[in-house]
Amino acid sequence: MTRAQVFAFILQTQIGIAVLSFPYDLHKAAGHDGWISVILAGVCVQLVLLAYMMLCRRFPQQNLYELVTPIVGKWIGKLISVIFVAHFAFTTCLILLMEMIFVELWILPYSNPWLIIVANCVVCLYLAKENIRIIARYHALITLLVVVMIALMLTSYRTMDLRYLLPVGQGGLNSILMGVKSSVLSFLGFEVLLVLNSDIRTKGKSLITPILWANSLATLFFLIVVLVCFVNFSSESLDFIPQPVPYYLNGISLPFLERLDLLFLSVWLVKVTATLISYFYCTGKGISHLFNLSDHRKVMYYLVPILCVSGFFWRSESRVQTLEQVTKIESFVILGIPIVLLLLAWVRGKRGQLPV
Repeated sequence: MTRAQVFAFILQTQIGIAVLSFPYDLHKAAGHDGWISVILAGVCVQLVLLAYMMLCRRFPQQNLYELVTPIVGKWIGKLISVIFVAHFAFTTCLILLMEMIFVELWILPYSNPWLIIVANCVVCLYLAKENIRIIARYHALITLLVVVMIALMLTSYRTMDLRYLLPVGQGGLNSILMGVKSSVLSFLGFEVLLVLNSDIRTKGKSLITPILWANSLATLFFLIVVLVCFVNFSSESLDFIPQPVPYYLNGISLPFLERLDLLFLSVWLVKVTATLISYFYCTGKGISHLFNLSDHRKVMYYLVPILCVSGFFWRSESRVQTLEQVTKIESFVILGIPIVLLLLAWVRGKRGQLPV
């Protein structure tokens, strides 16, 4: 993978399922000061990414599943690998479930849910089983869709009222920090960097620039989405709009286009597929390592159908909420483990072998 492909991979994985409901969740946590929380969350993620890159630099061309053993030993290393595999699998199931709910609600309300499952299974299996360079090329190919989504969000400006953002800081510091906590979870996807480390070839150039730029662009994207929703809906209105992004776009009509929300959702589905493929690959890579398999391809033929079908049987609002709560709790643990590994590697003087 080149630096440009790493940039696209991180960006496409971060901007995924959270787009449609993120402003609503953020408003519940921080009110109309949530846009401040997005900026602070972006800064926090940048700091976490710097720690991740320091860990990757100590173990060049070794992925997360390979570098844990020299740091903490074989058995604890296996346990950490299992935890990360479970994280990627749980996140994949949650994305699948939320995608099904949004598609049934906004695009195909009368379609058989099995058709959505089969379509996801075919597309994800087709790409997730391939070499990482092919997946990275796909991510790079659809990078410009981020610009398309931003352009669609900014199509209408006549209904915007900046007074909805006033007074700034009305919720206090505590609500802003709660919004930071909610925002960081929506930024998930940057942790795949640890799995990609063994496939990156930078030819001596630093990874800091492309990775930090990827997160910066993701932060800017989420900030635009939040601000557009916050200046179009009052605080009282947002409390009753769980998916404010398609609701906002549904009210926009152009001379040559009637349903702007369907166009946005069509582009959004491509982005969600990219996120799913990234998480499927990371899950398969971890399972291959745990079972000492040379290639993740064979794992994918079983993993993708199993997770897709399991998503169908979790199709209830209560179960989705349960899975979402579990994912929120374990995500903070997952994000902290690599930082602990970095500290242990530094204290114990552990380093990987330099590439030949």
